[in-house]
Amino acid sequence: MSETTLRTAPQSEAVELARRLSARTMRTWSLLDREEQVTAIVAELVANAVRHAGTVLELRLQRRPDAVRVEVRDRASTMPKMTVPAPLDESHWGLFIVDRFASSWGATPVTGGKVVWAEVAI
Repeated sequence: MSETTLRTAPQSEAVELARRLSARTMRTWSLLDREEQVTAIVAELVANAVRHAGTVLELRLQRRPDAVRVEVRDRASTMPKMTVPAPLDESHWGLFIVDRFASSWGATPVTGGKVVWAEVAI
């Protein structure tokens, strides 16, 4: 199993840093056919952590034998809730997009916050 992590402050620049890291990691792992899915999931989960948690966050990407696992840990205890946005809504698309691109996803409370995770089958 291979792994990469990024720790960052809750700033809008964190989303772009995370996107670039995930794209580079997917290329390093020779998983170009999953790069778009993983990068979109990373961007949405990091953006949600920046917007809703507002705490230091950690992104972790793991290559497993059958999937890429994306984890975003923050220090907020509020668990995420997926909503189904109306077609013209300009917000509330984050977890809807994650749900469409991931083979599975969820959130786990941990001491001092939570981990929101998603897996993309390979």
